[in-house]
Amino acid sequence: MTEFEAVKNAQRLYHMILAVQRIRRSLNGVTWEAFAANEDKQGNVVRCFEIIGEAANHITSELRDANPDIPWAGIIGMRNNLIHGYGEVNYRLVWQTVENDLPVIEERLPQILGTLNLPKDFYPPELPTAK
Repeated sequence: MTEFEAVKNAQRLYHMILAVQRIRRSLNGVTWEAFAANEDKQGNVVRCFEIIGEAANHITSELRDANPDIPWAGIIGMRNNLIHGYGEVNYRLVWQTVENDLPVIEERLPQILGTLNLPKDFYPPELPTAK
């Protein structure tokens, strides 16, 4: 991977991590019932998943292939369904994704970011990394 590709991958991973953190902040202490009844929270979470999927779609295949434990195709597919599904969003599925799949990428994305071996000053201070 070239240095340019590493930087681009890092930027995309960073955007994914920020979107995951935004989901976590938005849903802190929120139950399924409260989420199902709150269009603002639904819209925020859906937007974050769109960002996560769009960024994942632009991660190089080399990095995706090196990290097969991340469901890249599923993340990108979810983004596509959310973007093109318009009013057909299945919020139960969105909630299940938060509950079941988000913890995996929440843990792994900073670790993957840390493998890119970029200079320490590249990383914003608030960003969790494996470094």
